[in-house]
Amino acid sequence: MSSLGIKLSIEQWNGHEVVKHPDKALLNNILSAKKGDINRAILELTYQGLLANKTAKEALSILLEYTDPVKAEARKAAEIKKVLAVNGLSARFRHFINLKSNPGTKQLYTDTFNKIDAFCKSTGSDMEMLSLDDINNSWLIAFEQFCLLTERQNTASRHLRDIRAVLNDAIDDGVTSNYPFRKFKVKKQETKDKSFTSDELRRLFAFKSDVPGERESIDIFKLMFCLIGINSVDLAYCVKPTKGRIEYIRRKTGKLYNIKLEPEALDIIKRYQGKDRLLNLLDRVPNFKTYYRRMEKNLKKVGMVQVPGKKSEGCALLPGISSGSARTSWATIAQEELDIPRDVIAAALGHHTVDVTSTYLRTEWRKKVDEANRKVLDWVFYKKKGIKSEE
Repeated sequence: MSSLGIKLSIEQWNGHEVVKHPDKALLNNILSAKKGDINRAILELTYQGLLANKTAKEALSILLEYTDPVKAEARKAAEIKKVLAVNGLSARFRHFINLKSNPGTKQLYTDTFNKIDAFCKSTGSDMEMLSLDDINNSWLIAFEQFCLLTERQNTASRHLRDIRAVLNDAIDDGVTSNYPFRKFKVKKQETKDKSFTSDELRRLFAFKSDVPGERESIDIFKLMFCLIGINSVDLAYCVKPTKGRIEYIRRKTGKLYNIKLEPEALDIIKRYQGKDRLLNLLDRVPNFKTYYRRMEKNLKKVGMVQVPGKKSEGCALLPGISSGSARTSWATIAQEELDIPRDVIAAALGHHTVDVTSTYLRTEWRKKVDEANRKVLDWVFYKKKGIKSEE
């Protein structure tokens, strides 16, 4: 039996209830509540089959453990932890990350996972105990404010979109119906235009630099432009060409690209040929991010004068340039300076969803993109519209 810690004299207990005691009403209420707890526990344990084939002693032991407040709380916590281990926010994030095959995409969602973990620790909570239903409007606002302490709005918004994607996946799997993004709107901050005109690019490409690294940085940026603004990581890992074309799957989106190598591109590739890849960037620098950080730093100084023992002086040709400027500049020049159709530009950038179910249609669109790229290069390098330059 289990003691309630109530002490009575023999005359104060009639075998069923407390009598002749100044607090008999209170004590009888306690006894009634305890009886109710035990009866409910017996019903629950019987329903779960936990008392089947048990001796009276075994059944009593199970019953007492089940009704013990401390052990009941521990059991409830264990049950919650067991559920969260499968369908909590942390578990669903891991599940969602494992569904992704692209390493870059996996890393982005992992970054968001780590950001949520850091946020939870900052509030003294445990991410592993965070349920999907805990993600409400107030939580999202607090998380966004936490992100903005160290990150820009667009990065914070990317984390929020990642959370939204995980919740949508959980909803699709029937795990939750919670969707706080009906009221919470993910903000988008307009980014500064990093594109340049043909005149600006001509000045950059024609610049003769004696500074170590600047000439190569201009060459690689020029090559990225010739390849319709190829992404830096894709260029670093690009394999050798086949029949005068490079083919790769863009790591950011998973889209397949097939680009013709024009003479201007081939000329640069010859100077930086790799052993197993298109270029030797990773033969010299193991981390492509390190290489491109150095490249962008060099590009931002092109046109400035280096003074021994001092920082560079003067004005840079294109102070706001980045590796991504090759892509945005190609698109801007194609549209605003050459009036190339928007659907062709979209196809070149991999944004177009045209019907390419047949080999004929794929070939036709590839031909249009090749022609568009040739027009852009002729205009930027030779200031000729639609006429291929004689070399």
